[in-house]
Amino acid sequence: MKKLLISQNLKPLMMTAMNFLRRSEIAVFTAATNDEILKNHLAEHAQLIVTTLDTPGLACETLVHTIRRGEAMRNVSILLLCDSTPAQRERCDQCGANAVVTKPVDHVLFAQKVQELLDVAPRRFYRVGLNIAVDCTLNERPLAFSSQNISTKGMLIRTGESLAQGERITCSFFLPDGKHLSATGKVVRVVKPATETTASHYGVRFESLAPDAEYAIAAFIDKKSAAWPRLIP
Repeated sequence: MKKLLISQNLKPLMMTAMNFLRRSEIAVFTAATNDEILKNHLAEHAQLIVTTLDTPGLACETLVHTIRRGEAMRNVSILLLCDSTPAQRERCDQCGANAVVTKPVDHVLFAQKVQELLDVAPRRFYRVGLNIAVDCTLNERPLAFSSQNISTKGMLIRTGESLAQGERITCSFFLPDGKHLSATGKVVRVVKPATETTASHYGVRFESLAPDAEYAIAAFIDKKSAAWPRLIP
């Protein structure tokens, strides 16, 4: 079980932007003050603490230094959020945190840092059903597809068009949450229809996918396939 301990004021942001926190193997603890963070960490031995430089209670410098001096507490990663001012950045650097994220928060970067420090792998190889329209282009010729499933590595699409294995296409589509994504891919599998009246299926492997698009797909997969975490106030 991975244990994440966060400042209470970060809970809405993190639980909305980080769908991987819904996995059953992650327990999320919250605390209103840095004093409570220290107390909860002593009891639960979290793998990651996320707090802000202005969280009430103990100064962040005191919190981090206390944790680092304690033999039973020091084996934890600490991520701090602060304003993007030289003074606040300097305070964070002096704290000795493992990572710092500045405001306004880049949600993709923030999520990646939390995943990295928690040592939680994104669900790159999981696939989930996805019934949406996909607009594709082959040699500048527009094609219409429907999807069958998707992962961060590729997708299975269905169409009456005839494609050959090895052909490269450009795909454009919307996830159910409204996020628009585009990618280039290569046809790596062809499943011909049993009859002339049915459509063919094509396995497409993504060859060019922006990091934010990969994160959006991974988050969608987590949302569809993972259980909600155990939230402990």
